[in-house]
Amino acid sequence: MAGNIAKSLVDAPDFLRPGLMLALERRPTEPRGRTVFLQVREVSRRRVAETIRTLFPDLDEDAVHTLTTYAVAGADGLFIQREVAGVGLVALFELHARLLYEAASSLSSAATPAPPSGD
Repeated sequence: MAGNIAKSLVDAPDFLRPGLMLALERRPTEPRGRTVFLQVREVSRRRVAETIRTLFPDLDEDAVHTLTTYAVAGADGLFIQREVAGVGLVALFELHARLLYEAASSLSSAATPAPPSGD
């Protein structure tokens, strides 16, 4: 899944590049493009959160929110790094996904304490 997302960004960066620039702008009247970008971004954020909830149903909403925010922010950073330095986005997205999975696993095991050992 992460590799496919990265490939789509490599193939068509023209949505994310101006979208990130618009998202950072603050104007008295918001441009329509910024509104559309933020709406699409919210749909993506919800899908990430749903995936986390499906894979780790014992996580509380604070943990899901934190992981989702980290996932989206990390993806933004990786995209920007690709645009600046030409790094391999697919490999970095796959690493990002593995690290998110490990973080969620860690939070999940912390949320579900092991039963007493009986000692």
